[in-house]
Amino acid sequence: MTPSAGDTEPMRRGVAWGIAGGIVLVALAVGVLVAMTAGVERAPSSPATAPISASPSPTPSPTPTATPTPTARPGTALVQRDGAGVVRMLVAGDSLAAGFFASEKALGFTTLVADAVGPVEMTTAAYAHQTLTTVAAITDVPDDLGLAVIELGTNDVGLPTPLVDFEQNYAGLLDRVRVSSPTAALVCVGTWTSDGGAYDEVIARACGERGGIYVGLADAFADPANHGPAGRETFAGEGDDFHPNDAGHRAIAERILLALSY
Repeated sequence: MTPSAGDTEPMRRGVAWGIAGGIVLVALAVGVLVAMTAGVERAPSSPATAPISASPSPTPSPTPTATPTPTARPGTALVQRDGAGVVRMLVAGDSLAAGFFASEKALGFTTLVADAVGPVEMTTAAYAHQTLTTVAAITDVPDDLGLAVIELGTNDVGLPTPLVDFEQNYAGLLDRVRVSSPTAALVCVGTWTSDGGAYDEVIARACGERGGIYVGLADAFADPANHGPAGRETFAGEGDDFHPNDAGHRAIAERILLALSY
């Protein structure tokens, strides 16, 4: 049965009211959701990678300052002392080491060096007119030396001793010093002559290879003020014009002391 126009009008009004009611319900629901969302406190999002803070480096503790120990100046040898401060000293040489021809023995270079370095416990092997071979053979090298001064070769120049033999015997004497006293200050004095260059080269090389200091005397020998006059009175008899006088011995001692830290 087809509804009449009169029946259709109430139906349209009912549908409209239903649609309006639905819209109101939807609006109310959305409002509730918005209100609920606004009341919730959201936690801040964490970054994908949190920054890593470096641990602070620990502050180093101050290092105690050590008591300074003596050190050799560049180009010098350090004299060693025992617990009481005494230097065990060896001088092996010829007539120069014995003090010829200073006016007094106390003015020879051996004594001058010992007095400057002192106190010392001295061993001297000084034999006038003897070569390296002879002196080395009869030299007793003590243990625990603090300083060794080797003054040999002048008489070998005058003989002359073959350089090969001289080098072997010289190295052998230095080796004995190093075996008995590895840390001793070692000074090797050149020849007291104007023509000992080849022997001086052997002395310098052998000494340097064993941690020693070579002290040349050619310039001191070349100074006429360091010799004579012949016939002067000395503690060892009448002086000549070859051996050092007081000034010559002082010049030798000064060169040796410049090679040392003591």
